[in-house]
Amino acid sequence: MKKFAFPLHRVLDWRDTLAQVEEAKLERMYGELRALESSEAALRAERERSERAVAQAPSAEGFELAALDAFRRFAVAEHTRLEERRADCAKRIAAQIQVVAQKRCDVRLLQHLKDKRWAAWNRGVAREIETQAGETYLAKWQRGAL
Repeated sequence: MKKFAFPLHRVLDWRDTLAQVEEAKLERMYGELRALESSEAALRAERERSERAVAQAPSAEGFELAALDAFRRFAVAEHTRLEERRADCAKRIAAQIQVVAQKRCDVRLLQHLKDKRWAAWNRGVAREIETQAGETYLAKWQRGAL
């Protein structure tokens, strides 16, 4: 019996590696998105804390109000910048999801081909075993061993 061999095995492994690389890129993009969301939440919390500190103070000096206003403007600008980066990251994630889906499709296609070839090889082996069993039975029968 001939051993099963899939001639495109190296191609399948290569495509699987490429798919894993693309999935790793996608995971890094998700990490970037989480970091942006975390930065935005920290900025929002710091802004709220600063406003609460000035509001709860018994008296607010002019420089404190000016500093709070400057920080508020910075926070708005930073929020806008983070929002733009988050939107850009979301677009790149959507594009990367498409790339990963295509790479996985390529792998599934080759895996399906391999499975079909293995099934055909398996049927051939079963036929060969059946043929050998039949020949063995006939040989024993002709010698009168049965």
